[in-house]
Amino acid sequence: RPREGIVTDAVIYDRGYRPYDGPRRGPAGARRAVYKEGLRRVFGLGRKARAKIFPWSMVALASGVAVVIAALHFAIGSLAEAAGQGLPSYPDLFDGYSWISIIFIAYAAPQLLIPDRTNGVLSIYFSRPLTVEGYLTAKVLAYLSVVGALYIVPQLILHFSLGLIADDGFFAYMGDHLDFWWKVPLVTLAFAAMHGAVAFFFASFMKRTGTVSATLLGTIIGGLIVSELFVDLDFPGSRYLTLIAPDQHPRIFRDWLYGREGFFPATRVGFEPWVSVIVIVVVTLAVAWFVRRRYRRLA
Repeated sequence: RPREGIVTDAVIYDRGYRPYDGPRRGPAGARRAVYKEGLRRVFGLGRKARAKIFPWSMVALASGVAVVIAALHFAIGSLAEAAGQGLPSYPDLFDGYSWISIIFIAYAAPQLLIPDRTNGVLSIYFSRPLTVEGYLTAKVLAYLSVVGALYIVPQLILHFSLGLIADDGFFAYMGDHLDFWWKVPLVTLAFAAMHGAVAFFFASFMKRTGTVSATLLGTIIGGLIVSELFVDLDFPGSRYLTLIAPDQHPRIFRDWLYGREGFFPATRVGFEPWVSVIVIVVVTLAVAWFVRRRYRRLA
């Protein structure tokens, strides 16, 4: 006779759950998964069609502009005539694509950080063999992959197009312009680091992607306007306030690398280009420290 209070008609149901018996890829596999998920989220893969409209429209715009510029060079057929017609050269191309990139970063950076935080999945990520540093590294690599491609692919199209119409021939042109292979990546890194640092800073604590996008664009444009005001002011320390425009620093570095003279607030008050390099490095490291500290608290 069963004792009082003890259930005797319990039933065990087999719902088909099985322990995971696949390969365990460890921290490296976890970082790769976060990296791939970051790319999927930025491009709207696996989501509704409307999530794909903006990112792929930006990709189409960037690709279309590059093809048009290459076609114009082919139509002219001469490097000297193309330069005389004012067609973009390597440093010029960074100007146009930097604004395409800024608009894309305003969308991509919050997509990389905010959903995981607001959807409450960070605790799931960090319960696996994935550290905060590994998680953030994967997010940054996803960001650099996308933004780097926006800058470098059009430069490659331009580079090979110029080689095909060069008077000395394709291979001679390639040999004479080997500096392309280190100048373009360095300038790309400067743009991606500065703009990305500002975007990741806001995305690390704001909860709405639209707010981050608007704040980033406001910081970029507003910084240029405010720094211009300090150029003409004369009070102790006023010249240092011209450094607050983040967008000017990668452009100053680009002009320095390509031997050009730019017209930016910081250079107009007498700052040397290496000061902009220091600003880019300091801002990037400071934001990296801030974001890491914040996510360690969230973990």
